[in-house]
Amino acid sequence: MKRTIWMVGAFAVFAMSICVSCSNRSRRAEIEQRKAALVHKQDSALAEAQQRLAVVDSLLEVAKAEHDRQHEWVMKHSTKLNDKSPEVLRLNQLRAHRDSLQVEWETLGAKIKYIRKKQNKE
Repeated sequence: MKRTIWMVGAFAVFAMSICVSCSNRSRRAEIEQRKAALVHKQDSALAEAQQRLAVVDSLLEVAKAEHDRQHEWVMKHSTKLNDKSPEVLRLNQLRAHRDSLQVEWETLGAKIKYIRKKQNKE
């Protein structure tokens, strides 16, 4: 009787050790899968941010040039214009557009720097 109880206990310990070792292996595999997924996500986010930055950079250059032309024209004719003039309103719209593109450009640059920093740590 004691021998049977001992064998059942030994079998239970053996079964538990197998379950623990299997769960450790599956957890390790799960951790490795998550690390690989993180690397993939970082790579795709970096590529997407770089592509968007290239587009925003081009748009920003165009917006700056258009704003500068309009600003120069408004300054030449400032004595004839008031705050409600269409040319002044257009200048304000161009300024707002230029500023929003500038903020997006800076944000994308910071995002790219952050992703690269995280990738270099790993």
